[in-house]
Amino acid sequence: MRENIIQAGATKEDGRTYIPYDWYTSGMPGNITFETNVYIDTSYGFAAFHSEKQNAMRIGEGTGCYDRSSFITGKDGEISIGSFTILNGTTIISNKKIEIGSHCMLAWGSVITDTWLPVYGNSVLNRQSILKKASQHSNRMLSACSIPEPVILEDNCWIGFGSVILPGVRIGRGAIVGSKTIISQDVPPYAVIVGEPARIIKYLDADDTEEAKQHALKEYTK
Repeated sequence: MRENIIQAGATKEDGRTYIPYDWYTSGMPGNITFETNVYIDTSYGFAAFHSEKQNAMRIGEGTGCYDRSSFITGKDGEISIGSFTILNGTTIISNKKIEIGSHCMLAWGSVITDTWLPVYGNSVLNRQSILKKASQHSNRMLSACSIPEPVILEDNCWIGFGSVILPGVRIGRGAIVGSKTIISQDVPPYAVIVGEPARIIKYLDADDTEEAKQHALKEYTK
């Protein structure tokens, strides 16, 4: 069984980080920081990681990126992921900043983006121009098509499969986003939001607070 990626010892002289026995041999950029016991199934998920920031990405302790989760950035993109978070076939697109907290779960097919191409107000000629520039770029990178807006997922969020989190959104702690839901506005903590258009159907009890955890520990250790 392949070992988890640990920053020390996995970074080579070229500054890139490599996964032993990875089928994709180009590795991951040196401006990504991995804390201990991080799992990345393949470095191919970073093939479109073009951020030029010095500390462009941080992946916290015990976090796992499975099923070809992809990280796509422009030159100014930044991504931060907390500890013990699961990304399963998730696509993250950043031209500014995306923050994901600890103990989050993101299901396959979910997308988080801080940049969006508005349908209205964008002419066919404008879209053609954007695509033409991308075709002439050395790595065929699609430039930001609008002004990026940061996205924040607080701790203990659960994002259902096929959901899309749009620019400028903040998902509150403990919130659940149902499958195939498009989120264009902030979601309050512990809300369960589903459907199209998205609507809140209930609120969960705040059972993940520090007080609740200490109470549970006392109960279990009696």
